[in-house]
Order: sequence, then structure tokens, then C-alpha cells
Amino acid sequence: MRNNLIMDRIDHLSRRSLLSLAVVAPAVANATSFAPVEPHRLNVGDRLARFDLLKPGRRSYLRSQSKGGAHVATDIWQREVRFERVDGVQRLRVVQRWDGTGKEPSLVERDSLFEIGTFRPMTHVRTTRVGGKTVVEGFEFGAKALTGIRDLADNSQAAINVPFAEPMYNFETDMEMLQTLPLARGYAVSIPFFHPVGGAPARYLWRVAAEEALPGPDGRGIDCWVVETDYNRPQSPPARFWLAKRTQQLVRQESRAPDGVMHLKTLLF
Repeated sequence: MRNNLIMDRIDHLSRRSLLSLAVVAPAVANATSFAPVEPHRLNVGDRLARFDLLKPGRRSYLRSQSKGGAHVATDIWQREVRFERVDGVQRLRVVQRWDGTGKEPSLVERDSLFEIGTFRPMTHVRTTRVGGKTVVEGFEFGAKALTGIRDLADNSQAAINVPFAEPMYNFETDMEMLQTLPLARGYAVSIPFFHPVGGAPARYLWRVAAEEALPGPDGRGIDCWVVETDYNRPQSPPARFWLAKRTQQLVRQESRAPDGVMHLKTLLF
């Protein structure tokens, strides 16, 4: 039943958006390869040049997989940006909801808190519901370590302690953070990212590799910066992020897995 509800939601979204962005390969206009440059070294706490591009509001994405001509929906992914007072201080909050369409439908909710202007992460809470079970994971980002939130009810990660060699950004909100960077021809940046309970803290290189136009739902092109990262796996094809030049909002993402499956994220509205 839940699978049917999710697929009904997909059917009611803009079909022209799905056809032009999710299924058809991007139409390239003036694609340009840029020569490598010395990357800027970004540190947690730095003021982000285009933080003001991050506006309150909700965005929905279709996550899907493509291989051998088959294109299958994985889930609908909602991401909401909020600015609100927390303990008397104005903060940035990014809230996510993932409605899965697999054999056993799932619901994942993520709630992340940040310092305004710097994207310095503070807390991150994941709640996963699948198969009638609920798992809560709560983390606190500090200057020297990621630790569990001890006063969070039912926190399965309350005892975690991952030391940092340097402060880390929250990898689960990379899409919003990329939106705040001074993207331009030749821009490259080294970012210290950590995905809670998903790999080790590390720096990753991101670079503006090209500029392309994606077909928009009204037939007009969306001028985009194409940002790439290899996630420190140089033997693999890089993941590519298309960010609209005007807003730097993520429009599309592609990453190819070792088994040849293309993982896609496509902005619906």
C-alpha cells in the first residue's frame, strides 16, 4: 500500500520535469573542461561567501537508479531549509525526509542544526523506520570529536566518540553547503567532511569542472556549474553535481557505482 502511495505522489509531480531531467541525459550547451588549479582550503568556522543564497523553503528530489535501459525510482527525498531560534540563538536547520519505495518501504528523517553564516555543524539526528522498527541516532559535532547526544531518548549512538584531527562539516548536508560556495570557472576547494557512522573523517576535493545547460520543464535551458568530486576514490568516475548558476540550487546529481549502476538525484520542485 505504501509503495502505491509513493508512486502516486511521483505520478502527480511534474511529468515534464521527470522527462526532461530524470530520464533524458543532460543536454550540454557550451560544456567546458577546466584546467586543475590549487584548491582553496576551507576550514570549519570560515564565513561562506554565498551563504545568503541559502533560502528558507522545501525542495523535493527523485532518487533513482539507471542501468541497461531500466530506470527505477528509489525514493522521494524532501529537504527543507529553516532559520529559527534555538535556545535563544538564531540557527540554520536542515530537515530531511526520505520515503523509500523498496521491497520493505522505509522512512528516514534527518534533523541537522548549524551556525548561521559558517555552516558549522552542531547536532544531527537520524530516525529510521522500517519493518515496524524505529532506530534513533543522535550526534553532536565538536571541534575535536563527534560524540553521541546522551540526553536524546532511545539514542542508539549515545556512546559514540570519533576523534577529529580537525573540525568537520556534516557530509549529510553537502548539497546545501555547496550552494553557499563561490562557484566560478577554475574554482576548487578542499572540504573536511564526515558522515556520521559512515567512513572516516577526511578532506575531499571538489572542483568546478564544466558549465552546462540542463533542459528545464518549460523547454528553456538551466545554466549550471558542474561540480565534481571523486570522494577520494580516484580509480572511480567522479560524482557530478549540476547547480543552477543563478541560485546554486542543486538540479541534478549523478554517480556511477562499481557495478555500473548510475545513481541519480533529480530536482522535482
